[in-house]
Amino acid sequence: MKSFHIITFGCQMNEHDSERMTGILEGRGCSLTAHPEQADMVILNTCSIREKAEQKFYSELGRLKALKDGNPSLKIAVSGCIAQQEGSRILARAPHVDLIFGPSDIARLSGILEAGLANTSPVIDIAGDPDYHRKKIPTVRTDRLKAWVSIMYGCDNFCTYCIVPYLRGRERSRPPEHILDEVRDLARQGYREITLLGQNVNSYGKGLEQAIDFPGLLQRVNEVAGIERVRFVTSHPRDLSESLIFAVRDLSKVCEAIHLPVQSGSDNVLRAMNRKYTRQDYLEKVDRLRQAVPEIALATDIIVGFPGEAGLDHELTLRLLEEVQYDGIFAFKYSKRPGTAAVKLDGHIAEGAKEERLAEVLALQKSITIKKNREQIGTRREVLIDGHSKKGGTLAGRTRGNKAVNIDGPASLIGSLVSVEIIDAGVNSLTGRICE
Repeated sequence: MKSFHIITFGCQMNEHDSERMTGILEGRGCSLTAHPEQADMVILNTCSIREKAEQKFYSELGRLKALKDGNPSLKIAVSGCIAQQEGSRILARAPHVDLIFGPSDIARLSGILEAGLANTSPVIDIAGDPDYHRKKIPTVRTDRLKAWVSIMYGCDNFCTYCIVPYLRGRERSRPPEHILDEVRDLARQGYREITLLGQNVNSYGKGLEQAIDFPGLLQRVNEVAGIERVRFVTSHPRDLSESLIFAVRDLSKVCEAIHLPVQSGSDNVLRAMNRKYTRQDYLEKVDRLRQAVPEIALATDIIVGFPGEAGLDHELTLRLLEEVQYDGIFAFKYSKRPGTAAVKLDGHIAEGAKEERLAEVLALQKSITIKKNREQIGTRREVLIDGHSKKGGTLAGRTRGNKAVNIDGPASLIGSLVSVEIIDAGVNSLTGRICE
């Protein structure tokens, strides 16, 4: 095998997993192709968090069958959460798949690949690697300025709608020195911004021999020369501590932006989701954040149409959006995930009602986002210029609060931190002018 192509579905963790697979395969002398038609092997790195991502995966498998019919030597591999969850059942729907491996098997990819190439029948290896979180895996980044850095894997929260703990396992933290070595290496390569990744970064440190928590890790990452910005996702509200709030306030490189998924504004729904906090608990955390960091940018996740969600529960979510005034949200319709507790709950909501509720949430948040963005007009913001704007003819970058900004300027500014005056605002981005 000389070439490969990776198609990635889902979250930032999957994007980073694809970077790691690229690192391993390029280390074997293989080259990454821009299109699946050019490759000897196509890897689909899958997501099973929501039904839509799963549907996209199977649609893509159907398209690849036509490609393989014309090129029988093409190998098709499936990795990620669907691979872990479905295993051999994938072959019942797609017998043209050659190789299946799970997200915690990536460090063993070379050996799995050898087995796949040596066999004429499909190879399935989803055994998992209990020491995956301790492995140093070569990585080829898709960006030259900003990089993902995984700090932990798995989740212990068992929210009733979520399949992650069953597929990615319980929480395992990477040793801090492994993380810091990776961050220092990124700094030497010229990276300016890193995002620390975990299903719940706030619980980092559990199970490590060295006594360290997430704020302590942030303190050490903040000291790495060359890195200018530090972000992190995702934070479980229950575990948002005072020490983390103070870290965001006091550490100069940690950006004033937090993704704090609330999921619902109703205590009844939160209880059914097993979120382990109440609406009031959440609002108190938001108040503490804004007291300590007045300019904090807040984003969240919302699930509409969860089983048993009454009209009043939905109204409470809308009221929460109005009260908190998020800078942005990610909103989704609840979808049944096999193997989760929520599937067995009573009161599943009709698809039409879920569509209506999602539309209401998105419409309300759009008005809030436009209002919040317009409040930026006339302010000066530090912007990391990270490339060319999709609009053409301009540069693009992001503020510390993670707002997209389009700016006129020379390409030589890409990679620079510049002071920008915000002169206009839309729902998706701001327009800025470089300060003299």
